[in-house]
Amino acid sequence: MRLSNSLPVLLHMICAPTTDNIERCAKVLRDGGVVGMPTETVYGLAASIHSEEGLARIFALKGRPADNPLIVHVASVDEACSLTDAEHHEVLRKVAAAWWPGPLTCVVPASAAVSMRVTAGLGTVAVRMPDHPVALALIQAVGSPVAAPSANRSGRPSPTTAQHVIDDLGNDVDVLDGGPCNVGVESTVVRLSSEHCTVLRPGGVSSDELQRVLGMPVEIASGAEDLRASPGTRYRHYAPSCSVVLCSTEDELRAMAVAAETSLMVLATHAIADLPECVVSALLSEATLYAELRRADDLQLGGILVLCDHTVQGRDALMNRLRKAASASEEHL
Repeated sequence: MRLSNSLPVLLHMICAPTTDNIERCAKVLRDGGVVGMPTETVYGLAASIHSEEGLARIFALKGRPADNPLIVHVASVDEACSLTDAEHHEVLRKVAAAWWPGPLTCVVPASAAVSMRVTAGLGTVAVRMPDHPVALALIQAVGSPVAAPSANRSGRPSPTTAQHVIDDLGNDVDVLDGGPCNVGVESTVVRLSSEHCTVLRPGGVSSDELQRVLGMPVEIASGAEDLRASPGTRYRHYAPSCSVVLCSTEDELRAMAVAAETSLMVLATHAIADLPECVVSALLSEATLYAELRRADDLQLGGILVLCDHTVQGRDALMNRLRKAASASEEHL
């Protein structure tokens, strides 16, 4: 995406990513405000890490629990190192060389410069470099890293377009429009040391990739203490208003669709034959999941059936989000 030098274009608080608009939004952040920011994963609600007012506003706008840490976004590896203890700089640079900019967040011990609002008092900081030109331009214009959790009300599906941010947060925040997010689910989160790597949240970087590049054991977190260190793991997330039911076979899904007494959406990686005419069918992928969950709410549907066959069950990040979306339903895998 090319950044233009044209005059600012504003529409219902959605801003074209012009040079002028990026600088204006950077000033908002430096002055203690918040801004909706595109990344390759989902849209983030950004505040300067040096503004306690801005950080507090993130939690207030999202309705986010104060014990849920924030991911810090940087525009350089040196910025990331400035936020972390020196003992972990070598492994952080090794990870950055392989995956940054990109959808990988590293949790490492924080330096004294990082606000307790960012770390939630844990002593660690989650940091990544987004792979999006608008996000990087904004961070550079601010002149410091920004904290940026997903720009939605806590518990709702994450936003993958600028309009999704406005739908959730209203006109209280400007949103830089970087187009639809091309990854569509949040980053992989790993806790790093010089000898171990633990995946706290699955995302676009797999555990196999991590082990191959890092040459160290890679574990998958399961305990509550491990998950506490990662943003977006301990509270209900990614859920639409209607129920989400995960089905393992086409026959199971078809039978539920036929028997349903309410309007439904069916999500699958391929078209499914012989569904009732009233069913809204949509293709399932990481890039489209959150938009379809939101569309089901917009259409006021009574439920969503998702075909989780063996191919979908092998996609860790997608299954993680689907299971969380279905966590309030009685029937799920």
